[in-house]
Amino acid sequence: MVNDGEIQSACSQACPTDALVFGNLNDENSRVSKMFNDKRHYKLLDDKIGTDPNVVYLARVEEKETLAAHG
Repeated sequence: MVNDGEIQSACSQACPTDALVFGNLNDENSRVSKMFNDKRHYKLLDDKIGTDPNVVYLARVEEKETLAAHG
């Protein structure tokens, strides 16, 4: 069995911001599963063309948006 984060692609190893994360969505404790369940996640074109993309993005939260939300 491969542990979460044990294997990484070259591009994910080279990215200093950890922008690329691969893992097992079926493991609820995996990093990728936690990111997938984050309320900021979104997929592109899933509702437009009826597909279920396996690439998920996390929305970036800007400080202005945070301040505006809290009044």
